[in-house]
Order: sequence, then structure tokens, then C-alpha cells
Amino acid sequence: MSFPFSLKNLRLCRVVCCFMAASLPSISQAQVVLKAQPVLDEPKEAVAKLPPPPKEDLKASWQTQKEARAMTLSVPAPRGQIVDRHGIPFAQNRAASYLALVMPYMEGAGDAQIVAYAKNAIDGVNKALGKSWSLADDKLLLHYKHRRWLPLVFSIEEGLNVEITPDMEEKLKSLLGPSLVLQPAYLRHYPQGATACHIIGYTGKTRPLPTGPIVDGDPVFEEMEGREGIETAFDSDLKGVPGIVNVLFSPDGKRLSEDVRRVPSPGRNVVLSIDYNFQKYAENALRKHTTSGAMVIMDVTNGDILAMASNPGFDLNEFVPGIRAKRYEELTKDPRLPLYPRAFRGEYPPASTFKIVTALAALDSGKVTAKTYYDCTTALEVGNRVFHNWNKEGEGSMTVVTAIKRSCNTWFYRAALDSGADYLSNMALRLGFGERTGIPLKAEGAGFVQTNAWSLQNLGQKTQSGDLANMAIGQGRVLVTPLQACQCMAALGDGARIPQPRLVLQVQDIADRVVMAYEPKDRKRIDLNPDHRQTVINGMVAVVNGGGGTGRSAGIKHAEIAGKTGTAQWKIAKDQNLAWFTGFLPAGKPMFAFAVVYEGEPGETVSGGQKAAPIVREVFTNIFEKAPADDPMLLAMKDVPKAKVVEEEVTGSSDNEKIEPARPPPPQKKGIGGFFRKLFGRD
Repeated sequence: MSFPFSLKNLRLCRVVCCFMAASLPSISQAQVVLKAQPVLDEPKEAVAKLPPPPKEDLKASWQTQKEARAMTLSVPAPRGQIVDRHGIPFAQNRAASYLALVMPYMEGAGDAQIVAYAKNAIDGVNKALGKSWSLADDKLLLHYKHRRWLPLVFSIEEGLNVEITPDMEEKLKSLLGPSLVLQPAYLRHYPQGATACHIIGYTGKTRPLPTGPIVDGDPVFEEMEGREGIETAFDSDLKGVPGIVNVLFSPDGKRLSEDVRRVPSPGRNVVLSIDYNFQKYAENALRKHTTSGAMVIMDVTNGDILAMASNPGFDLNEFVPGIRAKRYEELTKDPRLPLYPRAFRGEYPPASTFKIVTALAALDSGKVTAKTYYDCTTALEVGNRVFHNWNKEGEGSMTVVTAIKRSCNTWFYRAALDSGADYLSNMALRLGFGERTGIPLKAEGAGFVQTNAWSLQNLGQKTQSGDLANMAIGQGRVLVTPLQACQCMAALGDGARIPQPRLVLQVQDIADRVVMAYEPKDRKRIDLNPDHRQTVINGMVAVVNGGGGTGRSAGIKHAEIAGKTGTAQWKIAKDQNLAWFTGFLPAGKPMFAFAVVYEGEPGETVSGGQKAAPIVREVFTNIFEKAPADDPMLLAMKDVPKAKVVEEEVTGSSDNEKIEPARPPPPQKKGIGGFFRKLFGRD
């Protein structure tokens, strides 16, 4: 038995789930047509058994039956599904049962008798199951007074409803009847567990069930709403339309009749741009190689976010039907911050990955050309500060290509100082830094780019040379999210535009109709100078494929990667640094942009080439080797020519370009702060 007013065998729940299982569109780049997996297996005949809606509400004769009740109740709808671009489900529903008490009308009974009746029934359950469930006397009396026609769930532990399993139900067979029933409800189910947990999010109770007098529209079980991620961003689409049931009870609480006025209409289905396999490969690699970190992969051609992984994560099913207080406290107090979506909320110094921005800005200024040489010294004095290179030995004169390949700090200090703060900050803003990307997830990090305008307003002066030198190598005040870093690489890969990052492809109703489609679009035009862009890409190709490149450990045999390593001072007090690797592939015809950040442990020696680049290699090796031979991705990359690796001498120019004389490292001066004496880690 379920509801005291019937809905036998979870009829409404299962009928609605049957509707949901009917079909859900599949995806192509243009028109999505998914077939998502069903929530419940239910005979199709169940749908036909629904009674037609009555034309009038049921009514009771209050004059002759003052204890009779006619009620119009709301049956919450099952939430829509959340699926990946191929229909693999991330969030579904299932029907569950809780144990509930139904209290008959006891004419003339006092409070003690009413409480005794309820506790006697509950005690019988506890004895059968070995539980210690209970309800407070005042709650029992309040329910009897106002809502005794409806079931009162008491299988509760730590404030959360406890689902009755088939084994438990078997033990309760002899007890179930008019006073003890199984109360059906929908439960959210996350079949992939922790995969994409920070994207999908979770649900919670919309509000507690009413405890006062019954009013029309009261829900028969608890309604749920989105609390994080897509679950909350698309809550209005996912929640559906509740059903309506009219029920008539006799004076003694017996159900006389019931009519379904409206079947619950399931919520709409949200189709993500995420590729389940890409996401899984990224999460697996992060778990294997990091304690904490993030990775984002984006389709350069249309802005689709194919993976957006943060490590560590958490199992979404721990939040169903709600999370226990002790477990939630463990998650919130965990120093690794498993609830924190690093991929799109984490703001980090970008380190030497930002040298790509500096290089483009310097070339755009005209103060630096592809053939301009600067001496890669071990240190450079700027004002009263000394800024170091990661290499304690000088590397000679080099152009921008070799400076990118070797990630020479002092080269980029000089390039930025010669170009000026406006060129650097404008290029950063042009490439999407300093503002949110616009994905539909709350609290996305905006990052930060220091501009002359900001400096004047907040510091009372324009950006100073020391701040500019710091920003040139991605340190100081500049902050970016992994998603922004990936977006920048997609923009560079395209050269003419920044594709709008797209996390949701479309929203569909239960009849397969697309009710909202999010078409690919340009976020903005950037129209990089083709020669400048190619010069920078030459340097990025050399990072992975050239002799002495700092990112050689990212190389794969399936495609040529153009990338940039980075190592950032991060939490200086804890001696904790970051490692980055960003880029795109294939270098000759960019299709996938990526960004990886690795959070080092306190005291750990890290570098982008050693820690972040191998993650990229592992993820893309899996992507290529585990894809079917006829995969469109593989076919599209089949004829992409390899980019030419530019290898340059670092001792001078062969084109009679003027070479700036090498400056010897300045003597160490007393009184300079220790922060500025520290070496920036190897990039």
C-alpha cells in the first residue's frame, strides 16, 4: 500500500517516469536528437490506465459528515534529466518509498491515547527492523489535528528521510495496512557519481512539508529544487509541472474516491556540451597526478566546453535525499576543498602561460618584432627591485620564438617595459581575461587584469614598472580561471574571434521538441595580426616539439600540440606553487584548446613541464586511442599538416637586426624585500 488515497504501486510516480523514459533527443553539431536512458522500466500499458480528468471537483457534505474531507493535492513532478552531448545521463530520477503513519479518526480520544496509538505502530516497525525511529509527541498531535488524512513519514534519521529497501519491505509485510503505508516519492539519481559533480550540482528540499491545516495545493511529498550547478541554473526548466489529485475521505478517514485531474508533467531535459569520455579522462588524470587541480577542454570551432574537471570532487549521490550534517561538515572543512569548482571559480596567477599575451602585446605595439633580440640574462633590475629568470645561467640573445620556447623571464620583462602597460592590459582584456566567460553557473570567477585606469583609481598612479614586469610573466595582481585560460587558447587558435564558451547545447521537452537551443556564436572579434599570431604559435610549437622546449613531456604521437608551460608563486607563506600547461591541437589546424592547473603541495617543487604537461599527454592519448576509427574527430585531423618547428640560434641575429647589448645581472642590494629576491620557479 502506498498513499492512503491509493496511487497504488507508485502509479503516478511510475507512469510519469514511463513518460520520461519514452525518449530524449541525440546530438549532432546542428540538430540534437538524443535518446537518453529510461529512469524506470514500466509497461507501456500503464499510461493507458490513467483515468480521464473529472469535470468537477469532488465535494463532501459538511453538514452530515463534519469529519469528511475533500482535498485537492499537488503531486510534484519528476525533474528533467541532465545528459552529456551524446545522451549519457548525469542526472535522472527514481521512485523511492518511505515508511509513513496514517492516523484514523479517534472520536473522543485524548492526547495520550492519540500519542500511544502512533507510538505503538512505530514501535512495531522498530522491532521488526532493529531501528529506533520516533516522532515527538507535539508533532504527532499537530499532525492528527490538522493532517491525519495524509501519511506522516517517520523513517527519519538525522533529519533525513530513510528509504525503505526491498529487504526492509519484506520484513514489514505483516505490519503494512491502514495505519502503516509506504509513501512514494521521487529521488534524484546521479548514475555517474562524482563525474562532472561541480557542473551538475545537486538538489535540496524546496521547503518543509506543511504542518498546519490542509489547504488546496499542498504537496503529497517533498518537492526538490536545484542548489548548485546546472541543477540550480536550469531549475525552472528541470522542475516540471506538478500533477493535481482530488481525493474524498469519509468521516473515519477512509478514502471514498480519487481522481487524477492532471498527471505530473516531467521537467525538461538539459543537454550539455560536455563529452562524458573527455570529462572522465580529465578527472582520472587529475586524480592520478594531482592532489588538487583542474582541466578544461574546449572546441575551438564552436566554443563547446567538452570537459571542465576539478579535483578533488565528491559523489553527488551523497546529497540524495539530503546530505547528513556530519558528512557535509567533513566536506566543507576538508583542506583540499572538494566542493570548490576550481575549473571555473578558481582564480590563479597564470604564470608564464601569460607570456603568450605579453608576446602578442609586444608585437602589436610595434616596439618588438619577430626578429627583435633581447639578452636572456639571469636577472633584471627594475627600479629598486631585482627580477630573476628561472634559469640561474644566462641563455644569450633570443627572439620571441625562442623566448617562448625557453620561457625566459627577463626577455619578457624587457618586452613589456618597452611596449607599455596599456598594450599589455588591452591585449589581456581583448583575449577575454578580466571578465566572466558567461557560462550559466553561478559564482564563476572573473579573474583580474591590472590596467592604468584601475591603478589610477585605486593606487593613485599609473601601473608602475615593477607591477608591469610582474604582470608580464603572469605574476603580481593578474588572476585567471582555468576556463579563461582555455578560452584564451581557443581565441589564439582561431585568430579572428573568441567563440562564446558553450556549456548547454539545448533544452528539450518530453516529446523530443527542442524548446531552447543555444547556437554557437562569437563572443567578440579579436582579429589578431596573422603574422604576430603565427610567430607566437611557432614559439608554442617549439615548447612541445623543439629542442630544449619546456613542455616536451606533453607531446603525443596522434597530433602536434602547441603549448605553453607556467610555474607560479601562489601561496608564498605556505611555500606552495602552481604548475600550468595551456595550448591547443593540432597546431596546424586548431580544434581543441585546453588548460591545466596543478596545485602544488607546501614545499613541493613544481613546474609546468614536469607536473601539468604530462596530464595533457595522458588525457589526449586516451581521447585518440579510445575513439572509434570512424570518429569524426579523427577523420577531421587525418590530413592536418604538421607545423614547422622553428629552431633559432640564441647568440645573435642572422638578418642584421640590431641586437640589444646583454646587461649583466645587477649586484644584490641591501634593503630589497625578500619577495623580490625569490626566484620565479622554472617554467
